[in-house]
Amino acid sequence: MSAQTGAAPQEQVRVNLLGKSEAELREFFVGMGEAPYRAKQLFGWIYKRQVEEFDPITGFTKDLRSKLAEVAEIKYPDVIGVEESPTDGTLKLLLQLHDGYKIETVLIPREKSPEDEGSLRETVCVSTQVGCPLDCKFCATGAMKFTRNLTPGEIISQVFIAQRYAKKRVTNVVFMGMGEPLLNREAVASVIGILTDDNSINIRAKAITVSTAGIADKIPLMAKEPVKFRLAVSLHSLDDETRSMLMPINRKYDLSKLLPAVKEFYRMRRDRITFEYILFDGLNDTKEDMIRLTKLSKEIPLKINLLRYHPLGHLGKLGLSVDPVALNLRPSGRIDEFADSLRENGITVFVRSNSGEDIDGACGQLAAKNIHRRKSKLELQKVKP
Repeated sequence: MSAQTGAAPQEQVRVNLLGKSEAELREFFVGMGEAPYRAKQLFGWIYKRQVEEFDPITGFTKDLRSKLAEVAEIKYPDVIGVEESPTDGTLKLLLQLHDGYKIETVLIPREKSPEDEGSLRETVCVSTQVGCPLDCKFCATGAMKFTRNLTPGEIISQVFIAQRYAKKRVTNVVFMGMGEPLLNREAVASVIGILTDDNSINIRAKAITVSTAGIADKIPLMAKEPVKFRLAVSLHSLDDETRSMLMPINRKYDLSKLLPAVKEFYRMRRDRITFEYILFDGLNDTKEDMIRLTKLSKEIPLKINLLRYHPLGHLGKLGLSVDPVALNLRPSGRIDEFADSLRENGITVFVRSNSGEDIDGACGQLAAKNIHRRKSKLELQKVKP
């Protein structure tokens, strides 16, 4: 027998349609020689009905479904770990991406809305990057360093995967997971547009919050986006020296750059800005800090979310490089006292819950570590459209 010659034919790489906007789907169909109106139909099936294959799409002919299956797919990350807080029911999901990298997503169930005590919200905290380049000293994700941005499909899939585990419809989405959202601005803006579309899951614009550590030059650009989401800024100090110690990004975008950008965002949107503020004893909870915050409230309509520092001991030795304990800082035990003082100065203040802290799923704790205490009783609960 003669030896075969020539390279084996390569398998065609299929296009993942999850994360594509209606305009992108329209371009895809035109490229296939199909009618552009098919894009609107497929958009609804992917994001409203959340199908993962083409066979259930009854509005398409069998030939079109077969044709799509040859060149495209609707591919989700794999759920490789699920951990539930026995304290408050928070779920942390460990997802593996197509290239093997891991991210974490958090579902905070039936949380009271601080702005409407009569309402309950089901909140998904999504990641936007694998790791993070900013190295904030109170955040575990910085210990992972930065690998890459997530695609729109990898971002939006987190919402739909979390919905499968939720007992009620997801009402709120916060871009506060792993990574800096404004360093992946275009993908984040695209996902927000899809989430708020009437032909999609249709999340209210005001129920979406994008958090940033202060990428000043990107903030006005986000203000120009058509969807009126809320902006949250991780502040933690109004003293440049202190903020630079806690958040190295302040050396590039100090307060003289950040605050004017935030003011510009408010000027364009006319919506109060949320400032996130973790309290550390004797570092950023002094009378001078209170005076600075009060002065800022006169310049920018705002509300302040006070948070307790969430320890990073779960990182082991890796955590020592980012844990504020190494800076001789301690979690503040005077959060309520500080909050009351700010309220006396006319500032709207909310004391954020520490949901998920016992499973390392609270703010600043996400590090995409393997979850050992997987809950076998948790099954995917598909929510009917």
